[in-house]
Amino acid sequence: MNVIAPVTSPPEPAELKIRLDKIKAMMEKMGLDYYISAQTDNVYYLTNFAYFPMERPFFLIIPSSGAPTFVLPLLEISHAQERVLIDVSYRTYREFPAPAGLSHIDALKELIPAGARVGIETTLPVMHRDTIPGQVVATDLIDEARLVKSEYEIGRVAYACKIVEAGLAKVFELSRPGVQQFSIYSEGVRQMMGHIILEISGVNLLMTKAICAVWPGALSAQPHCVPGLFDSLQAGGPQVTIVTAQADGYSAELERTFFIGEIPESAKAPFFAMMEARALAFELIKPGVRAADVDRQVLDLIKARGFGDNILHRTGHGFGITGHEPPWIALGSENVLSENMIISIEPGIYIKGLGGFRHSDTVLVTKDGCRSMTSAPVELDDLVL
Repeated sequence: MNVIAPVTSPPEPAELKIRLDKIKAMMEKMGLDYYISAQTDNVYYLTNFAYFPMERPFFLIIPSSGAPTFVLPLLEISHAQERVLIDVSYRTYREFPAPAGLSHIDALKELIPAGARVGIETTLPVMHRDTIPGQVVATDLIDEARLVKSEYEIGRVAYACKIVEAGLAKVFELSRPGVQQFSIYSEGVRQMMGHIILEISGVNLLMTKAICAVWPGALSAQPHCVPGLFDSLQAGGPQVTIVTAQADGYSAELERTFFIGEIPESAKAPFFAMMEARALAFELIKPGVRAADVDRQVLDLIKARGFGDNILHRTGHGFGITGHEPPWIALGSENVLSENMIISIEPGIYIKGLGGFRHSDTVLVTKDGCRSMTSAPVELDDLVL
């Protein structure tokens, strides 16, 4: 099996042109004259530029032919020009709120004819949607374009995988009875961010973050609660790690259920059921398979093992620029898996008073199946510290 080489460099203009061409091809099929993106992750995907909009909106206006126009606040123009890696023209506005004739609304009216057919993201706030000229059609073309990753994107996610592996190693190094969550979090994040800052030249900190923590014991049955910083680890378990990273705009995660010193007898059956469900998911994932069918079979297995009342979430989700994006490996998903999608596999079992049981890996859909892009101990005997 070939090793995926981690990539830390910014995208080449040719990479971004392929992305923009995808959008224009979809626009042509839908009969759109313009497509407007205001969602920060989507704009980053197309331009390499990240920002915090706050009360000042940004709009990337993509015409059916020709170069896009970026509508943005005047104070952001130099920032954009340093980061944007595609050919665009710029139309600035003065402030928010702006005097009549100088606002972002005036800029939109200037750039888009009243009779145009205009696509917008479904996430565009109502306060902005009502200012878009023309016949507005809500459709998430960029989300669709982001589903299947290029070789470059796979390399960027592979680098993020390297970062979460370093974080998990630090968790295992530090975890022992009496160690506080604060120590694990601070040392783990420092390890991960240190790698990113030293290894990526010109890293964009607006698109970089890390989480490195342990959900201890019974608290791990609540996967989205927040442990106290001064909570101490105890012997036994289960303990569940959450190690995630967005490294200069590309994301991965690596989670493990582990034990300290001993394995409670009551933890063995749910652990092995989780492992069986995880193995089934790896077996089922391949191009052409409906994501909903994967989730259904995995959840059915967990129910058959007697843990149907202990299911809290789907089998997995997508990775790319963010750590949670399509495709959704969930019962209600309409996604069909394709080669070079990147997903998590993380079926979980959660038992009140005992804890949670979940491994999560970042997984690449391959030509005839799938492969984990993250590497860490998996078997119970290897997860007793």
